[in-house]
Amino acid sequence: MLRIRLNILMFCLLPLSLYSDSNHFIDKLYVNISNYVLNTSTYIDDTVSQWLGYDQNQSCISEVSKKQKKTKNIDSFFLNNKYLNDTNDIYVRLRLKTKINSRDKESLKASLSAQLPFDKCKTQWKIFLQDVNTHANEVKPTDTFTGGLGLRYDEMDSYIGIDASYSLGLYGGSPYVRGRFKYPLIYNEWKIEPVQIFQYSTKYYFEEETNIYFDRYLNDHELFRIQLHRKTASRIKGMDYGLSLQFYRYTGKNAGFELSQSFFGNTYYNDFYAKDTTYNGINNYVTSFGWRARIWRKWLYYEIRPTVNFHKDHDYDPTYSLRFYLDFYFGKYN
Repeated sequence: MLRIRLNILMFCLLPLSLYSDSNHFIDKLYVNISNYVLNTSTYIDDTVSQWLGYDQNQSCISEVSKKQKKTKNIDSFFLNNKYLNDTNDIYVRLRLKTKINSRDKESLKASLSAQLPFDKCKTQWKIFLQDVNTHANEVKPTDTFTGGLGLRYDEMDSYIGIDASYSLGLYGGSPYVRGRFKYPLIYNEWKIEPVQIFQYSTKYYFEEETNIYFDRYLNDHELFRIQLHRKTASRIKGMDYGLSLQFYRYTGKNAGFELSQSFFGNTYYNDFYAKDTTYNGINNYVTSFGWRARIWRKWLYYEIRPTVNFHKDHDYDPTYSLRFYLDFYFGKYN
Protein backbone atom coordinates (compact mmCIF):
# COMPACT_ATOMS: atom_id res chain seq x y z
CA MET A 1 0.00 0.00 0.00
CA LEU A 2 2.85 2.37 0.77
CA ARG A 3 4.39 1.81 -2.66
CA ILE A 4 1.03 2.55 -4.29
CA ARG A 5 0.78 5.83 -2.42
CA LEU A 6 4.33 6.78 -3.34
CA ASN A 7 3.74 6.02 -7.01
CA ILE A 8 0.57 8.11 -7.10
CA LEU A 9 2.30 10.93 -5.22
CA MET A 10 5.16 10.96 -7.71
CA PHE A 11 2.78 11.27 -10.66
CA CYS A 12 0.89 14.08 -8.94
CA LEU A 13 3.92 16.09 -7.81
CA LEU A 14 6.11 15.80 -10.91
CA PRO A 15 3.96 18.05 -13.11
CA LEU A 16 3.83 20.66 -10.36
CA SER A 17 7.60 20.65 -10.06
CA LEU A 18 7.85 21.50 -13.77
CA TYR A 19 5.51 24.48 -13.64
CA SER A 20 7.47 27.70 -14.06
CA ASP A 21 8.04 30.62 -16.40
CA SER A 22 9.17 30.12 -19.99
CA ASN A 23 12.80 30.82 -19.09
CA HIS A 24 13.05 27.87 -16.74
CA PHE A 25 15.88 25.44 -17.46
CA ILE A 26 13.30 22.71 -18.18
CA ASP A 27 12.01 24.73 -21.15
CA LYS A 28 15.53 25.38 -22.37
CA LEU A 29 16.36 21.71 -22.04
CA TYR A 30 13.27 20.80 -24.05
CA VAL A 31 14.20 23.22 -26.86
CA ASN A 32 17.79 21.96 -26.96
CA ILE A 33 16.79 18.30 -27.10
CA SER A 34 14.10 18.94 -29.73
CA ASN A 35 16.56 20.87 -31.91
CA TYR A 36 19.08 18.07 -31.55
CA VAL A 37 16.47 15.49 -32.60
CA LEU A 38 15.44 17.53 -35.65
CA ASN A 39 19.02 18.33 -36.68
CA THR A 40 20.06 14.70 -36.31
CA SER A 41 17.13 13.53 -38.42
CA THR A 42 17.92 16.13 -41.12
CA TYR A 43 21.60 15.18 -41.18
CA ILE A 44 20.87 11.45 -41.54
CA ASP A 45 18.20 12.20 -44.16
CA ASP A 46 20.57 14.33 -46.24
CA THR A 47 23.37 11.77 -46.00
CA VAL A 48 21.22 8.77 -46.94
CA SER A 49 19.45 10.59 -49.79
CA GLN A 50 22.85 11.54 -51.22
CA TRP A 51 23.98 7.91 -51.08
CA LEU A 52 20.81 6.84 -52.87
CA GLY A 53 21.05 9.65 -55.42
CA TYR A 54 17.74 11.34 -54.59
CA ASP A 55 16.93 15.00 -55.22
CA GLN A 56 17.77 17.04 -52.11
CA ASN A 57 14.82 19.35 -52.74
CA GLN A 58 12.33 16.53 -53.00
CA SER A 59 10.04 15.57 -50.11
CA CYS A 60 7.48 12.82 -49.90
CA ILE A 61 6.18 13.71 -46.44
CA SER A 62 3.64 16.26 -47.65
CA GLU A 63 1.80 13.88 -49.97
CA VAL A 64 1.64 11.12 -47.39
CA SER A 65 0.53 13.56 -44.70
CA LYS A 66 -2.46 14.61 -46.82
CA LYS A 67 -3.80 11.07 -46.53
CA GLN A 68 -3.45 11.16 -42.75
CA LYS A 69 -4.73 14.70 -42.16
CA LYS A 70 -8.22 13.74 -41.03
CA THR A 71 -7.10 11.09 -38.57
CA LYS A 72 -4.27 13.10 -37.02
CA ASN A 73 -6.62 15.15 -34.86
CA ILE A 74 -7.75 11.98 -33.12
CA ASP A 75 -5.33 9.07 -33.57
CA SER A 76 -2.21 11.19 -33.11
CA PHE A 77 -3.57 12.70 -29.91
CA PHE A 78 -4.25 9.29 -28.35
CA LEU A 79 -1.10 7.76 -29.89
CA ASN A 80 -2.63 4.35 -30.53
CA ASN A 81 -0.73 1.61 -32.33
CA LYS A 82 -2.47 2.24 -35.64
CA TYR A 83 -1.19 5.81 -35.72
CA LEU A 84 2.37 4.88 -34.67
CA ASN A 85 2.50 2.33 -37.48
CA ASP A 86 1.43 4.91 -40.08
CA THR A 87 2.86 8.24 -38.95
CA ASN A 88 5.73 10.15 -40.54
CA ASP A 89 6.27 12.42 -37.53
CA ILE A 90 9.74 13.04 -36.11
CA TYR A 91 9.62 12.45 -32.38
CA VAL A 92 11.28 11.14 -29.25
CA ARG A 93 8.95 10.13 -26.43
CA LEU A 94 9.78 9.32 -22.83
CA ARG A 95 6.89 7.66 -21.00
CA LEU A 96 6.62 7.15 -17.24
CA LYS A 97 3.90 4.71 -16.30
CA THR A 98 2.49 3.10 -13.21
CA LYS A 99 -0.15 0.40 -12.91
CA ILE A 100 -2.32 -0.63 -9.98
CA ASN A 101 -4.06 -3.99 -10.35
CA SER A 102 -6.47 -5.70 -7.96
CA ARG A 103 -4.74 -9.07 -8.52
CA ASP A 104 -1.10 -8.11 -9.08
CA LYS A 105 1.51 -5.90 -7.46
CA GLU A 106 1.68 -2.29 -8.55
CA SER A 107 4.47 -1.37 -10.95
CA LEU A 108 6.38 1.73 -12.00
CA LYS A 109 8.25 1.71 -15.33
CA ALA A 110 9.73 3.98 -17.96
CA SER A 111 9.99 3.49 -21.71
CA LEU A 112 11.60 5.36 -24.59
CA SER A 113 10.48 5.45 -28.21
CA ALA A 114 11.67 7.47 -31.21
CA GLN A 115 11.30 7.78 -34.96
CA LEU A 116 13.48 9.58 -37.48
CA PRO A 117 11.88 9.55 -40.95
CA PHE A 118 13.79 10.37 -44.15
CA ASP A 119 11.52 12.68 -46.15
CA LYS A 120 13.75 13.46 -49.15
CA CYS A 121 13.59 10.04 -50.74
CA LYS A 122 11.11 8.80 -53.31
CA THR A 123 9.86 6.19 -50.89
CA GLN A 124 9.74 6.41 -47.13
CA TRP A 125 12.57 5.22 -44.86
CA LYS A 126 12.51 5.48 -41.07
CA ILE A 127 14.85 4.69 -38.20
CA PHE A 128 12.87 3.69 -35.12
CA LEU A 129 13.52 2.92 -31.48
CA GLN A 130 10.53 1.40 -29.77
CA ASP A 131 9.87 -0.14 -26.38
CA VAL A 132 7.54 -3.09 -26.86
CA ASN A 133 5.73 -2.14 -23.62
CA THR A 134 5.08 1.41 -24.79
CA HIS A 135 1.57 0.57 -25.98
CA ALA A 136 0.32 -1.00 -22.77
CA ASN A 137 -2.36 1.71 -22.70
CA GLU A 138 -4.20 -0.09 -25.48
CA VAL A 139 -6.69 -2.82 -24.82
CA LYS A 140 -6.33 -5.78 -27.15
CA PRO A 141 -6.82 -6.49 -29.96
CA THR A 142 -3.80 -4.46 -31.04
CA ASP A 143 -2.06 -3.80 -34.31
CA THR A 144 1.15 -5.32 -32.94
CA PHE A 145 4.33 -3.31 -33.26
CA THR A 146 7.52 -5.18 -32.37
CA GLY A 147 9.92 -2.98 -30.47
CA GLY A 148 13.67 -2.60 -30.41
CA LEU A 149 15.93 -0.73 -32.82
CA GLY A 150 15.45 -1.01 -36.54
CA LEU A 151 14.91 0.40 -40.01
CA ARG A 152 11.52 0.63 -41.72
CA TYR A 153 10.71 1.12 -45.39
CA ASP A 154 7.25 2.39 -46.40
CA GLU A 155 5.98 1.89 -49.93
CA MET A 156 2.98 4.16 -50.32
CA ASP A 157 0.37 4.05 -53.12
CA SER A 158 1.52 0.91 -54.90
CA TYR A 159 0.15 0.22 -58.36
CA ILE A 160 -2.45 -2.18 -56.96
CA GLY A 161 -3.50 0.18 -54.13
CA ILE A 162 -1.81 -1.68 -51.27
CA ASP A 163 0.39 0.32 -48.88
CA ALA A 164 3.25 -1.81 -47.57
CA SER A 165 5.93 -1.35 -44.92
CA TYR A 166 8.91 -3.60 -44.24
CA SER A 167 10.93 -3.59 -41.03
CA LEU A 168 14.27 -5.08 -40.07
CA GLY A 169 15.40 -4.77 -36.47
CA LEU A 170 16.66 -6.16 -33.20
CA TYR A 171 14.72 -6.71 -30.01
CA GLY A 172 16.25 -8.27 -26.92
CA GLY A 173 19.25 -9.27 -29.02
CA SER A 174 17.02 -11.22 -31.40
CA PRO A 175 16.79 -10.11 -35.08
CA TYR A 176 13.42 -10.01 -36.79
CA VAL A 177 11.83 -9.08 -40.11
CA ARG A 178 8.29 -7.79 -40.49
CA GLY A 179 5.92 -6.92 -43.29
CA ARG A 180 2.73 -4.89 -42.83
CA PHE A 181 0.22 -4.46 -45.66
CA LYS A 182 -2.94 -2.34 -45.70
CA TYR A 183 -5.63 -1.63 -48.27
CA PRO A 184 -7.77 1.46 -47.44
CA LEU A 185 -11.33 1.52 -48.76
CA ILE A 186 -14.21 3.98 -48.53
CA TYR A 187 -17.81 2.75 -48.35
CA ASN A 188 -20.53 5.35 -47.78
CA GLU A 189 -19.42 7.14 -44.59
CA TRP A 190 -17.11 4.35 -43.45
CA LYS A 191 -13.37 4.09 -43.94
CA ILE A 192 -12.45 0.40 -44.02
CA GLU A 193 -8.81 -0.62 -43.69
CA PRO A 194 -7.75 -4.29 -43.68
CA VAL A 195 -4.21 -4.77 -42.33
CA GLN A 196 -2.16 -7.96 -42.62
CA ILE A 197 1.11 -8.51 -40.73
CA PHE A 198 3.75 -11.21 -41.19
CA GLN A 199 6.71 -11.44 -38.85
CA TYR A 200 9.61 -13.80 -38.29
CA SER A 201 12.20 -13.64 -35.51
CA THR A 202 14.93 -16.00 -34.37
CA LYS A 203 13.41 -16.02 -30.87
CA TYR A 204 9.66 -16.19 -31.50
CA TYR A 205 9.70 -17.74 -34.97
CA PHE A 206 6.73 -17.05 -37.26
CA GLU A 207 3.72 -14.90 -36.35
CA GLU A 208 0.95 -13.44 -38.46
CA GLU A 209 -2.13 -11.40 -37.69
CA THR A 210 -5.02 -9.63 -39.36
CA ASN A 211 -6.72 -6.43 -38.21
CA ILE A 212 -9.68 -4.84 -39.98
CA TYR A 213 -10.62 -1.29 -38.99
CA PHE A 214 -14.07 0.18 -39.64
CA ASP A 215 -13.87 3.94 -38.95
CA ARG A 216 -16.81 6.31 -38.88
CA TYR A 217 -16.13 10.00 -38.23
CA LEU A 218 -19.14 11.52 -36.51
CA ASN A 219 -17.54 14.96 -36.84
CA ASP A 220 -14.01 16.43 -36.87
CA HIS A 221 -13.46 15.49 -33.22
CA GLU A 222 -15.33 12.21 -32.77
CA LEU A 223 -14.43 8.79 -34.13
CA PHE A 224 -16.23 5.48 -33.77
CA ARG A 225 -14.05 2.48 -34.59
CA ILE A 226 -14.76 -1.24 -34.88
CA GLN A 227 -11.68 -3.45 -34.91
CA LEU A 228 -11.68 -7.13 -35.84
CA HIS A 229 -8.58 -9.11 -34.92
CA ARG A 230 -7.10 -12.57 -35.42
CA LYS A 231 -3.58 -13.91 -34.83
CA THR A 232 -1.60 -17.15 -35.03
CA ALA A 233 1.94 -18.05 -33.99
CA SER A 234 4.06 -21.08 -34.83
CA ARG A 235 4.63 -22.09 -31.19
CA ILE A 236 1.10 -21.44 -29.92
CA LYS A 237 -1.83 -23.75 -30.53
CA GLY A 238 -5.05 -22.34 -31.90
CA MET A 239 -5.91 -18.87 -33.13
CA ASP A 240 -6.52 -15.72 -31.09
CA TYR A 241 -9.42 -13.54 -32.16
CA GLY A 242 -11.13 -10.45 -30.87
CA LEU A 243 -13.62 -7.65 -31.39
CA SER A 244 -13.15 -4.13 -30.07
CA LEU A 245 -15.65 -1.25 -30.12
CA GLN A 246 -13.93 2.11 -29.55
CA PHE A 247 -15.21 5.66 -29.28
CA TYR A 248 -12.74 8.58 -29.34
CA ARG A 249 -13.59 12.18 -28.59
CA TYR A 250 -11.00 14.93 -28.93
CA THR A 251 -12.26 18.12 -27.30
CA GLY A 252 -10.01 20.41 -29.35
CA LYS A 253 -8.63 21.89 -26.12
CA ASN A 254 -5.73 19.48 -25.73
CA ALA A 255 -7.88 16.93 -23.94
CA GLY A 256 -9.93 13.92 -24.93
CA PHE A 257 -11.24 10.56 -23.86
CA GLU A 258 -11.55 7.03 -25.21
CA LEU A 259 -14.16 4.42 -24.30
CA SER A 260 -13.72 0.83 -25.46
CA GLN A 261 -15.41 -2.53 -25.05
CA SER A 262 -13.47 -5.59 -26.18
CA PHE A 263 -14.07 -9.33 -26.42
CA PHE A 264 -11.31 -11.94 -26.79
CA GLY A 265 -11.24 -15.60 -27.55
CA ASN A 266 -9.14 -18.49 -28.81
CA THR A 267 -9.85 -21.66 -30.76
CA TYR A 268 -7.59 -23.70 -28.45
CA TYR A 269 -7.50 -22.23 -24.95
CA ASN A 270 -6.16 -24.17 -21.95
CA ASP A 271 -8.68 -24.12 -19.12
CA PHE A 272 -7.15 -22.59 -15.97
CA TYR A 273 -9.16 -24.76 -13.56
CA ALA A 274 -9.19 -28.01 -15.51
CA LYS A 275 -5.59 -28.43 -16.67
CA ASP A 276 -6.28 -31.38 -18.95
CA THR A 277 -9.08 -29.71 -20.90
CA THR A 278 -9.18 -27.04 -23.57
CA TYR A 279 -11.71 -24.34 -24.29
CA ASN A 280 -12.94 -22.88 -27.57
CA GLY A 281 -14.70 -19.54 -27.27
CA ILE A 282 -14.67 -16.10 -25.68
CA ASN A 283 -12.43 -16.06 -22.58
CA ASN A 284 -12.22 -12.36 -21.64
CA TYR A 285 -14.43 -9.26 -21.61
CA VAL A 286 -12.69 -5.90 -21.13
CA THR A 287 -14.13 -2.43 -20.56
CA SER A 288 -11.73 0.52 -20.53
CA PHE A 289 -11.97 4.30 -20.21
CA GLY A 290 -9.04 6.65 -20.87
CA TRP A 291 -8.73 10.38 -20.23
CA ARG A 292 -5.77 12.18 -21.80
CA ALA A 293 -4.84 15.87 -21.48
CA ARG A 294 -1.97 18.29 -21.80
CA ILE A 295 -0.27 19.69 -18.69
CA TRP A 296 0.60 23.37 -19.11
CA ARG A 297 3.27 22.90 -21.77
CA LYS A 298 2.72 21.54 -25.25
CA TRP A 299 5.20 18.70 -24.72
CA LEU A 300 3.87 17.14 -21.51
CA TYR A 301 0.73 14.99 -21.37
CA TYR A 302 -0.86 12.78 -18.74
CA GLU A 303 -3.26 9.88 -19.14
CA ILE A 304 -5.46 8.05 -16.64
CA ARG A 305 -7.00 4.72 -17.65
CA PRO A 306 -9.29 2.65 -15.39
CA THR A 307 -10.09 -0.83 -16.73
CA VAL A 308 -12.17 -3.80 -15.66
CA ASN A 309 -11.96 -7.25 -17.24
CA PHE A 310 -13.78 -10.53 -16.69
CA HIS A 311 -11.48 -13.42 -17.54
CA LYS A 312 -12.27 -17.12 -17.61
CA ASP A 313 -9.06 -17.84 -15.64
CA HIS A 314 -10.64 -16.00 -12.69
CA ASP A 315 -14.04 -17.62 -13.15
CA TYR A 316 -15.22 -14.36 -14.76
CA ASP A 317 -14.83 -12.45 -11.50
CA PRO A 318 -13.92 -8.81 -12.17
CA THR A 319 -10.30 -7.64 -12.16
CA TYR A 320 -9.78 -3.91 -11.74
CA SER A 321 -6.76 -1.92 -12.84
CA LEU A 322 -5.78 1.73 -12.95
CA ARG A 323 -2.94 3.11 -15.06
CA PHE A 324 -1.21 6.49 -14.99
CA TYR A 325 1.06 7.86 -17.72
CA LEU A 326 3.26 10.89 -18.20
CA ASP A 327 4.47 11.49 -21.77
CA PHE A 328 7.36 13.82 -22.62
CA TYR A 329 7.80 14.68 -26.33
CA PHE A 330 10.82 16.08 -28.13
CA GLY A 331 10.92 16.89 -31.81
CA LYS A 332 8.31 17.68 -34.44
CA TYR A 333 4.93 16.12 -33.80
CA ASN A 334 1.22 16.92 -33.81
